[in-house]
Amino acid sequence: MTYEQAVHWLYNAVPNFQRDGGTKAYKIGLEGPLAIWEHLGFPGKDIKTIHIAGTNGKGSSAHMLSACLQQMGFRVGIFSSPHIFDFRERAKIGTQMVPESFVVDWVQTHQAYGEEHGHSFFELSFMLSMSWFEAEQVDWIVLETGMGGRLDATNVCQPDACLITNIGLDHKEWLGTSRELIAQEKAGIIKPGVPVVMVERDSVTEKIGVDISKAQGAPLFWAQPSGYVSDLKGAYQEKNIDGVVSLMRILYPEYEPTWSLGLEQVVKLTGLFGRWTLIQKAPRVFVDTAHNLEAWKMVIDEAKHVLNETAGTIHWVFGCAKDKELGPVFALFPKNSQFYFTSCSSNRCRTGKELAQEAGKAGIEGTTFEDVGTASESAKAASKENDIIVITGSNFVVADLRL
Repeated sequence: MTYEQAVHWLYNAVPNFQRDGGTKAYKIGLEGPLAIWEHLGFPGKDIKTIHIAGTNGKGSSAHMLSACLQQMGFRVGIFSSPHIFDFRERAKIGTQMVPESFVVDWVQTHQAYGEEHGHSFFELSFMLSMSWFEAEQVDWIVLETGMGGRLDATNVCQPDACLITNIGLDHKEWLGTSRELIAQEKAGIIKPGVPVVMVERDSVTEKIGVDISKAQGAPLFWAQPSGYVSDLKGAYQEKNIDGVVSLMRILYPEYEPTWSLGLEQVVKLTGLFGRWTLIQKAPRVFVDTAHNLEAWKMVIDEAKHVLNETAGTIHWVFGCAKDKELGPVFALFPKNSQFYFTSCSSNRCRTGKELAQEAGKAGIEGTTFEDVGTASESAKAASKENDIIVITGSNFVVADLRL
């Protein structure tokens, strides 16, 4: 079996949310993950673990935590999703992705079991990652939930600490149609006696956080302003930084002068990409994997902030998945921008023409494109030096970039 064949099987032999969305027998729940974890001998069970849930900021927070722990000399495994360019991004130790040879060996060994029991793509990729972390005997594992928390496959873990970033209205068909219901699902990662940091404090999150942590006997902490900065750019990272710092102060308060240095080396120590990442300087081109209303608002605010420094024009290269509500987000975009609506290679995305039709309802006009590369090149050709280009709307958009 080749690596390409192994990944092809993972993608196609089982339900796959990244490929199909919430269709084709996509499932959530803990019965399947527990069964395969037991079958594998519970890899990673005895390794210290941090579990992260939230609507936005999970990936940034996970990689910041890894950088902080690495700064203390620990080897840290991160399981995160979705990947952008390479399946192996889902499992990393520092900047090292899971080796192709390990993926092949693992799939060959467990393919028959996976097919017999109908495990999902997410369950299999999660357990493959845990198996690699176990084999490498990392010091810490940082687990990012895929969706929700209570019934997410990663919730089989018994963590040493939990972090909940924020609560927004995403994946409503699975998690509930209100922030209250979604918050309950996210807070489902809270475990008996395990400290939890919640970043966002409002009437909804406070009540649910207090109620669930009290019922579980879990110490609850609210993230406090830290004043730290990170090499991950964008003002929206401030809350993520505060959450990470608050959690690290619980785990290693006496080593703050050491671990805090990791906050400014996140990209170097983890290889994280796609969080307000600058990929060209003249004109400046930023890419961001924002893919829901709360995240798009943050990116739009950041673009406006950057534009004020140049008094130029924002060029938006925008694509998104079919399951997103676009009316509210198009209402947020500055109307004096230029828009390039693009299709993506994923079958989960709207076409550029469909996006343009939706934008027209909000009084926004733009050009349509069949692929992200052509849309990006068109935006660059139309931009002046003091303009900025923002490529965003979905992980799928960033994944299609010609870098």
